[in-house]
Amino acid sequence: MKLIFFLPLMIILITPLFAQDEEINNTKLDKVEKEIWSLEEDYISYFGKANHEAILSFYHSQFLGWPDSELNPAGKTRAAEFLVEKYPEPTQSVFKIKREGIRIAEDVVITHYLLILSWIDDEGVEQTRKSRLTHTWIKEDSHWKILGGMSNRQ
Repeated sequence: MKLIFFLPLMIILITPLFAQDEEINNTKLDKVEKEIWSLEEDYISYFGKANHEAILSFYHSQFLGWPDSELNPAGKTRAAEFLVEKYPEPTQSVFKIKREGIRIAEDVVITHYLLILSWIDDEGVEQTRKSRLTHTWIKEDSHWKILGGMSNRQ
């Protein structure tokens, strides 16, 4: 008979603890999500400035990426060469991110977004190019770094 009274009491006492844990977890996830999207915005902003050093600082030591203009995936060394080839100097191009998805699992985050690049060509006509991007972020020395990525023009 005591068990019948004990079980409902335990449920009443424990349920708020689970709700509190879920609230703390959601707050942590929201913080990580905001941090990662902010890093993505910073990362993309450096392409227009041709700030190769800043871009490379986002890459994990074991980085592997596959830009849509490359035939094969590239490590950090090839990525540095790619930046000099494709973004040799600052440009007036405008880079915008349209967030499409994010997943957070402990210290790993995957982002998907549409990158919209706009510029004025030599004839004064606005041009636009869109690419799908995926990045996998992971902690390295307590900082979020891009471990891998891939882009595909739309």
